[in-house]
Amino acid sequence: MKINTGFFTIALAAAVIGFVPPAVAQNYRGTPTPTVPDYGLYADNTSLTALSRECGNPLGACIFYGGDYLYDPSYSSIAGGLDNQRTLVETAYTWVPFIVPAGETWDVRGLFTNNASGLGVLDQGVEPRSVAYWSINSGVFAGHAGMVVDSGTSPATSTPTGRTGPYGLTEYTVQVTGLSVTLTPGSYWMIVVPICMNSQNPNCNEDFFISDVEYINRKPTNAFGPAEPIDASFLESSELVAFFAPTNGPHGACLGVGCDAFSAGVLGRVW
Repeated sequence: MKINTGFFTIALAAAVIGFVPPAVAQNYRGTPTPTVPDYGLYADNTSLTALSRECGNPLGACIFYGGDYLYDPSYSSIAGGLDNQRTLVETAYTWVPFIVPAGETWDVRGLFTNNASGLGVLDQGVEPRSVAYWSINSGVFAGHAGMVVDSGTSPATSTPTGRTGPYGLTEYTVQVTGLSVTLTPGSYWMIVVPICMNSQNPNCNEDFFISDVEYINRKPTNAFGPAEPIDASFLESSELVAFFAPTNGPHGACLGVGCDAFSAGVLGRVW
């Protein structure tokens, strides 16, 4: 189902989310700092997986992970995910923030996002068929893409996490490895976007939704490394006429009911 909301249209598998015109989005600037009210008074839910310093799917050396999607019927009004795909249906990128702390240098060897999909198929129609588009940017704010640190289209895996994702769909980890990106201290934004553009493959009509992560009186399960900045994600979509539009807040992509953080991670080592 699709409905119009001003300048934008969007279809989410079980929920419809509105957008605001770019002029409103331009009012937002900068990266909010996480606060106790944002995170809530939570217990540390770090698992044995995080304690082993591994994340991703397949597992790799973890530097940062925003945490798992977890459906909580108590908060059923919260949006479960947001468009993140380059398919025959739509091209949309959801940018996820992360921070390299002072005194550290990160050697990034892989990136991943967890996305809900009916089939989770990657297929660009030519070899290599299974790929994803990834990018790491700095200096991003509403309406501005900032500077590309590194990006590319790389061979990728799409592997079920074993969890049911947003909207009752299967959740898949879309992961790229073999990267070599050096990051110095600062704020960054990342994407890993599933690609399914083979017009001969009916599976490329499937949607992908990056899983939402909510800090509601608990730390997300398996969250690891520097805390993901809250309310600092952006949506880029040609179909929705959205260019680095904030996802959070009453005028954001999810109209203030979610989309303050997303399930994504960085693999590599810290120097």
